[in-house]
Amino acid sequence: MCFPKLSYKLIIQLLVFAIVIGCVEVSAQPEESEKVIITVGKFGPDGCEFLGKVKGSSKESEIEEDTTSYTNRLIRARSNLINEAKKLGGNNVHVIHSNNSGKYEIPGADKEIMHIGNVYRCH
Repeated sequence: MCFPKLSYKLIIQLLVFAIVIGCVEVSAQPEESEKVIITVGKFGPDGCEFLGKVKGSSKESEIEEDTTSYTNRLIRARSNLINEAKKLGGNNVHVIHSNNSGKYEIPGADKEIMHIGNVYRCH
């Protein structure tokens, strides 16, 4: 799929925003919680053990009628991505694909936000 340059820049800005929000939320959690770093870019982290792929979605179930705000759906997708990474024992997620159709309020359109990434354990 080919995106115009403006759309690509918007997607990158939204991912950076999600990472910043994530860092603020993770830093507000108790210290017992292992932090998970989310990275975006061409290459994953060097010198880390690859654990598998994960998906973080803004939907809790397939039949859900989502009336949640865009910002909360974005945070939910990122949080679900982090939780899936933790299940694999990872502390780093390299986002390789994002579907952000949830930003636009188009009647009948799916509002799901989804991030797919590779999970790594970095020491």
